[in-house]
Amino acid sequence: MEGDFSVCRNCKRHVVSANFTLHEAYCLRFLVLCPECEEPVPKETMEEHCKLEHQQVGCTMCQQSMQKSSLEFHKANECQERPVECKFCKLDMQLSKLELHESYCGSRTELCQGCGQFIMHRMLAQHRDVCRS
Repeated sequence: MEGDFSVCRNCKRHVVSANFTLHEAYCLRFLVLCPECEEPVPKETMEEHCKLEHQQVGCTMCQQSMQKSSLEFHKANECQERPVECKFCKLDMQLSKLELHESYCGSRTELCQGCGQFIMHRMLAQHRDVCRS
């Protein structure tokens, strides 16, 4: 009976019924649910878990406060001050300034070697497709 599961009263996880009694006895004796993240944690390491996972830290780029466990994801995906590359000049800059920079940078012109016209950077790829040369 692979599909027969029961829910543990302590960790709230689905456990195969054949292993349920043993799991729940172990779980109730040695594990507690973290009040912050509701993950099962060994009783003796709860203080360490809270310090490592739930300690408040500040992002070095934007100074926003968050739990330590969220910091790396924030820096890589959410921080508005993280470095990103301009699609026109390839310079790194803060995400919060990228839109303004690319608006300016994309408006700069470059001489097309094929037809001799000055073309805006944001239009160069399209122009190359239709340029007579």
